[in-house]
Amino acid sequence: GGGGANPFGGGGGGGGGMPDMQKVQEMMKNPEVAKVMARAQRNPRVMAAMQECMSNPSAMSKYANDPEIKELIDVIKPYM
Repeated sequence: GGGGANPFGGGGGGGGGMPDMQKVQEMMKNPEVAKVMARAQRNPRVMAAMQECMSNPSAMSKYANDPEIKELIDVIKPYM
């Protein structure tokens, strides 16, 4: 069963569950992160997973077996 209600974890809309922009800016200073992010932005599925993980780090375990998403998680995890 799921945890408590997350006020920031919106479903499909643009507003809910947005990542912390300060964190994102910090991450983008790392060339490795920027490279992986650029690739992720071309893949809506990876992008959605990344946003989910940034707004809800416990979601990372959900993608542990997905090589494409795991690569992204590995580079963003230190910033969580």
